[in-house]
Amino acid sequence: MRVLDTWTGQFMEVDPEKTNFAILSHTWRKKEQTYNELKVVQARHGGPSDAEYSSPSPSRPPSPSPDSPSPDSPSSFVPGDHLIWNDVKLSRKIREACGVARKAGYRYLWIDSCCINKASSSELSESINSMFQWYGRAKVCFAHLADVPSSDDARAAESAFRKSRWFERGWTLQELIAPLSVKFLSEDWTEIGTKLALADLVEEITGIAEDALVHAKSLDDFSVAQRLSWTASRKTSRKEDSAYSLLGIFNINMSTLYGEGERAFRRLLEEIVRRVPDQSVFAWGSVYMDLERDQVLADSLSNARELTCVPPHRQYEAQFLFDCGLYNFTDSGMITVIPHDDVLARLKLSKKLPAQEYTFTPHGIRTQLPVVPLSRCLPHHILEQSISDNPVSQWYLVILGCEHPDHPGALLGRVCYIPPSDAEVEYLHCGRVLIDPAPTRGTLGGSCLFPLSPETIDRCRNDIQVKTVYISHPERATAQSGNARYQPHEKINLLLPKATRDALRAQGYTAKLQGPDERHPGPHWLTLLNDDHMIAVEYLHTLEDEGWRFKVKADVKMSRCALDLVEADPSFVEWEDSGPWYSSLRTEEVAFTLAGKKLILKLGLDLVAQSHYFLRVELVEVVETEEITPAVSLEWEADEDRR
Repeated sequence: MRVLDTWTGQFMEVDPEKTNFAILSHTWRKKEQTYNELKVVQARHGGPSDAEYSSPSPSRPPSPSPDSPSPDSPSSFVPGDHLIWNDVKLSRKIREACGVARKAGYRYLWIDSCCINKASSSELSESINSMFQWYGRAKVCFAHLADVPSSDDARAAESAFRKSRWFERGWTLQELIAPLSVKFLSEDWTEIGTKLALADLVEEITGIAEDALVHAKSLDDFSVAQRLSWTASRKTSRKEDSAYSLLGIFNINMSTLYGEGERAFRRLLEEIVRRVPDQSVFAWGSVYMDLERDQVLADSLSNARELTCVPPHRQYEAQFLFDCGLYNFTDSGMITVIPHDDVLARLKLSKKLPAQEYTFTPHGIRTQLPVVPLSRCLPHHILEQSISDNPVSQWYLVILGCEHPDHPGALLGRVCYIPPSDAEVEYLHCGRVLIDPAPTRGTLGGSCLFPLSPETIDRCRNDIQVKTVYISHPERATAQSGNARYQPHEKINLLLPKATRDALRAQGYTAKLQGPDERHPGPHWLTLLNDDHMIAVEYLHTLEDEGWRFKVKADVKMSRCALDLVEADPSFVEWEDSGPWYSSLRTEEVAFTLAGKKLILKLGLDLVAQSHYFLRVELVEVVETEEITPAVSLEWEADEDRR
């Protein structure tokens, strides 16, 4: 471990297990003095000019002996003997931090901004994986809050301490939790107070339990969801650091790969399930709270007019359990984990539920989970068909081994849908349930989790099954498609993919899309022609808010070769969206009634680039056999002859 000698200002290599040292926690400015920059300053004052301290050097300060007393007494220190402290090129932060540590009696100080050679990826990765231990081993952590004046009253309602940027950064979470002794310093490096003395206030500011702050409980006593909630609203300069800064919180070692972006958080979750038997990692999202304690779930929804299953929007919401981000855990701070044996005792299944195990396969992560059909837990007579093409029979509640304190004894059920697979590779997709009228408690955007009281479990026990499911790998995301969602539209350009043309041609239709021209500057025209009829779709669009909001209207008509116009039901469909854009707008249906059958036209829009959408077009014939009479049958046969 490379540290700064607070007497000489030179670097030293020490054994963190055998050396007393202090450590600095701070928020980075736009420009911090780096390892190589500090080396240049040190070289002017007797330090080595080489890039490393791998071999002894006459100018290198002697390494500390494990037997030497530490912390060192500063009584013999004379600033004039070490002119580095007066060097104008030395960072003020380094000078002040070393002065504070030296005054407190510490010879050695570690500062992340200058003690890590970030030009070495191996050293950076090793430091990131060791950082939680280093902060934990430090005798004291000096937390410098550069935006808090020394005159501030930390406990005042609107204090600068409460609003400090230090409490908002991702890396400072472990720097707050790992060391037992933390001294908060104001902008002029005077002491504000200690973590132990201000623990109740820090809990109020951060949401971190006081027992975790003062080490009264091990971090392992807090659920994965709770620990992730502590950092859900914190920010890091690089996306990867939101995951890397949590390695010590979960006692995990993981390689650092800057450039992987949000995939780093996915890797962190994968490492968590490998090591921690805690299903609260899946308990993110909104919890349905509009029910009484121990109430049967279906009874709490008896007054609902409509329940609608809603799948996630592609690239806008998490499709699978590990597609989530830290922000999804914002409201998970109260969710606790239930031991596997307790889950078994509550479920009382005839088939034994295996212990949690996750197998990594080319199809994704395979695991076994207890599920119950959603229709068996909710009032099925008002449970509407899914907004997607997935029928209600494919929707389930995954029963998780965790609970919310407002509903003790009730396991949480996660809304999901599981499409069947002939290959026996059934993927578990996330979802939510919209309730009309909206619950009086909780969020308005639908519920992802439902408390399942013992009474609810008793009512549904015979329908609970243990399913083998797969948690899919994340889909490949292109930079262009990601950026397109965050750019305003200049105009709406509609495109008809070749695959769609070919599919329609196989059904006997010739598809033609005509874009805007001088005679028709606004609309796009789509025509679908076969031997019997022609379907014409006129797409009209409007742009508002400087390209950040749009509406598309599709007027649909059908004309037949032998007959006049056929009425469309409805005669038009519409889509609306505002930035950031959904990658896929919902499928709308238009029906035409022909002799003894119904023709359904399905239309949708898929974002492919800025201002460009692919048309989704599908035709489905439905034979209405129950309405066929002899006269209609003859008309149908004549209609087929004309084809």
